[in-house]
Amino acid sequence: MAEERFISDIRNYSQKYEIEELLDKAEKAEGAERLTHLFAAVCIASEKGLGQTPFDEQLTAAKALTESKIIEMPTGEGKTLCGVFAAAWHKSEGRKTHILTFNDYLAERDRQWMKPVYDLLGIDTAFITEKTSFEERKKAYSADVLYISARECCFDYLRDFTAQTLEQESGQRFDAAIVDEADSLLIDEARIPLVVAGETEIEYDPQLEEASDFVKTFDEEDYEISLEAESVFLTDEGAAKAEEHYQIDNIYDEENAVLLSKINDCLKAQFFLEEDKDYIDRDGKILLIDKFTGRTAENRHYPGTLQTAVELKHGVKTTTRGVIMGSIALQYFVRKYKHLAAMTGTAEASKEEFFQIYDLPLEKIPPHKPSQRTDHDLEIYYDTDSKWAGVAEAAAQAHQKGQPVLIGTGSIAQSETLYELLKEKGIEAAVLNAKNDKQEAEIISNAGAPSAVTISTNMAGRGVDIKLGGSDERRKEESVNAGGLLVISTYMPESSRIVRQLLGRSGRQGDKGESRRFVALDEPIMEKYKLTSLLPHNHIPEPTNKVIEDKVLLREVERIQRISEGDCFDARARLMKFTMIGEKHREQIFSARARILESGKSDLWSGAENYSAALEKFGEEKLSQLEQKTAVAAINKFWSDYLEYTEEVRRGIHLVEVGGKSPSEEYNITVEEYYQGMENELKEHMREKLDELVLEGEENYKVEVPKNIHTYLLEDTGEELNKMPLLLNIFEEEEEAKPLPKAQSVLEAPEEKPVKEKKGFWFFKKK
Repeated sequence: MAEERFISDIRNYSQKYEIEELLDKAEKAEGAERLTHLFAAVCIASEKGLGQTPFDEQLTAAKALTESKIIEMPTGEGKTLCGVFAAAWHKSEGRKTHILTFNDYLAERDRQWMKPVYDLLGIDTAFITEKTSFEERKKAYSADVLYISARECCFDYLRDFTAQTLEQESGQRFDAAIVDEADSLLIDEARIPLVVAGETEIEYDPQLEEASDFVKTFDEEDYEISLEAESVFLTDEGAAKAEEHYQIDNIYDEENAVLLSKINDCLKAQFFLEEDKDYIDRDGKILLIDKFTGRTAENRHYPGTLQTAVELKHGVKTTTRGVIMGSIALQYFVRKYKHLAAMTGTAEASKEEFFQIYDLPLEKIPPHKPSQRTDHDLEIYYDTDSKWAGVAEAAAQAHQKGQPVLIGTGSIAQSETLYELLKEKGIEAAVLNAKNDKQEAEIISNAGAPSAVTISTNMAGRGVDIKLGGSDERRKEESVNAGGLLVISTYMPESSRIVRQLLGRSGRQGDKGESRRFVALDEPIMEKYKLTSLLPHNHIPEPTNKVIEDKVLLREVERIQRISEGDCFDARARLMKFTMIGEKHREQIFSARARILESGKSDLWSGAENYSAALEKFGEEKLSQLEQKTAVAAINKFWSDYLEYTEEVRRGIHLVEVGGKSPSEEYNITVEEYYQGMENELKEHMREKLDELVLEGEENYKVEVPKNIHTYLLEDTGEELNKMPLLLNIFEEEEEAKPLPKAQSVLEAPEEKPVKEKKGFWFFKKK
């Protein structure tokens, strides 16, 4: 009843008052009455600015966003407008709001789309993309509402850590955030660390180039591919060949560790990573492909020597490489906001994870009109060739009767293979993948046209509204009469949410639609989880080019999907075991550095032996400037060393289990000791720099600062814990988290709003 009264009052107020009157009433009111008046004002602004009267379901969803919830709404139901209501409420409460989108295209599109509504409400808005200049960024961050991709916002936070003065910082505030496409950003991509690096010169590495040439001579018996570890290893035959080639006794001896690492990276580059699936070679530059979006990741590098190994594979030689200066995963970054809400089309399957990690309860919003999409059963084929033939035939049949078709593929190579198959049938399909993602809007605008066939990597499943009839809505009835949009899924991804997002492109706002799903038994996910070992002997299928109709087989294939999703969750949990203490240290380091910039002093020289002499020689103001410059640069250097050290510790920490110890606990103890020792080293470094300043004078005094700052993403799965039994017990109510050891540090930040920890989610076993 309360919900009905809330909506009824909004409708009444929006008919009775004007926007200015409602905003004035909202400012003077409190609680529910304030929210009601404000929402009524937004309704009028939507009607005047967009010509849209918000549905009751949108008002319910918008209210849930103000209550720090995650809302699930089907595609095409108007999530974008719901965010405007919540942002207006934050503005009325004196908070700035970041609308965190899935990509730059959506950040710019959604801001421009909703701008007329905000303008009528007197709310200042802005957007930021990767190409936005620094001056424009600073201005954008001062806006009441900022539309920006989650990654770009996170990158700006990391770039601020490299700023040498306050003027070089972006001016970010972490008041409130609304995360769009939250299942992808907060679940699928949550564990991926975002990195800021300073570019440094790299020397030519003849040993790596030799290793690259050497592995190209390998036969299949010389190496083994591990799908679980997503890597390649030497077999006994390969190890013997390496020992003979390099004239060494044992490739696994400690003194050969660096060489072995380079060989393994070259093996992975040569035999595991695939062009047009994992990366593309564009104009002599290796660009990684994001496995969740299908788009190229312009600033992403493979870690260590793997990037160079891939470049050598294609004859590309680079002269610079970055040193990591700061890193944070999205799951930690978004928790910096004091008020967090989210929205997506597929949240139900992950509602526990949303609640446990982000404190976001789920509210499921029903569609405004019931769905008319017909979802067919999963169609299983014996092998990939038969599957593609089935997909092409299904598309051809739909095309012939005038039905628009959207086909989702798992890679660029698959999309281009299917394009050729359809071309043989006389069908000219539009292809949307990482090679032509700049044409996304134009391609998608026509995907609902009669007889249109669009092939896409999974990038088309995010933030795109496909209208029946295409760009010419006068042809809508043609598409409707042919059955509406047919969506075809052609592979089984790690997460079923990706498939559901794709299928959700069809049947928007009660439209007619249809979906079909195709899989083959030789797909990587089936091989990774050894499907045949799960099947009773009498249900192992014989080779055939037709659909396999076996309910036992269907059940086990769907079980593979659930196992994969469970493994993905375990990977995120494993990573959190290894990163929680690092996040505590990062908060302290970043906060300490920010305080130095804000206050203009560090207090790291005041007690030094030469301080009085320096004060007399340079004066208080000049010495304070030099101390600040030296301190922030030193913090950058020592934090970079910390990140390199902790990465090395993670690589070998699994070995402590042999002695009956917990790798995660030992890791945290080791890292805490290093961090506390780092403070003493920092103090000593600052004393040495002060001595250098007094001895050499200001004209000869040098402070090394990062150069050519760039950002990228680094895949991080916590594979270190795959080498041992899992030590996680995720959802038992009676256990409590073992607290992290407390660092006593002059770098420690003042008490801030703590990250909420839910009872039942812990990462350290009790002794």
